[in-house]
Amino acid sequence: MRYFYAYDKNLPDFFVCGNLINENGFVHCRRNFDVNVLILVLEGTLFITQSERRFEVSEGQYIFLKAGEEHYGHRASKGKLSYMWVHFRNSIPWDIILSDDIPAFPKSFSYFLPEYGTCAGAQRANILFYQLMDFSRHERLYSKAMLSCSLNLILMEITQEFIDSTKRENSHNSSAVYNASEWIKSNCHKQITIHDIAEAMHYNAEYLSALFKKETGFTLVQYLNKTRIEISKKLLSGNNISIKEAAYSCGFPNEKYYMKIFKRFEGVTPMQYKNAFYKKNIN
Repeated sequence: MRYFYAYDKNLPDFFVCGNLINENGFVHCRRNFDVNVLILVLEGTLFITQSERRFEVSEGQYIFLKAGEEHYGHRASKGKLSYMWVHFRNSIPWDIILSDDIPAFPKSFSYFLPEYGTCAGAQRANILFYQLMDFSRHERLYSKAMLSCSLNLILMEITQEFIDSTKRENSHNSSAVYNASEWIKSNCHKQITIHDIAEAMHYNAEYLSALFKKETGFTLVQYLNKTRIEISKKLLSGNNISIKEAAYSCGFPNEKYYMKIFKRFEGVTPMQYKNAFYKKNIN
């Protein structure tokens, strides 16, 4: 696998983007561009070769085609094919890492893209891509920088997803525990129970909680409360909100229970924490 990275203090230079839709038998033309190309497949499979390396890019997957390297379709698609694409340049060249395993990250980088990969971030990359296309069709954008900023978010999103995936692979936790913890982080602001968590993971609640306790030291309830408390601390320290608002914003059923759990984890009440943080900022 090849990995491309760049440390670029400037925004990427956007050229053009679009959405290809073909009903059957699409073959990508042969070309060697002086711009980079990012393709994200929405439906079907794109058969494409870059610098004599063949790829089959299917739904939810992407490929980065580097400027200056020849690419072409080596096989016709079967059935419908749809993908979004964007052409762009960077102000500095991309560096390359060759590795069969998880690569070592450089000290500094703005983007770090596998040549080919899967977007697993709950369709965030798709949404950002659609946003970019919407901006590109807007005839009265107040600033063309919106296109570069939107593209920048796509590249950063793919980079973040890859970093998160490497952390998951390096973790000693099982995939069930990792996925459960990520689901909790995304849904802890709602009124959820351990049965909701287990159902989302397709596990028995008691089994998943026991597995979670074994690998993390926390039961599902403890981890859920811990995650909620961490969010509430950020709210209390950076916003002028009440204790009641903090409690409900983080998914606690009532203010009294929230105060009890907060003190259990932090050793102080929410108000004591809020006042201490406020005084620290004033001083």
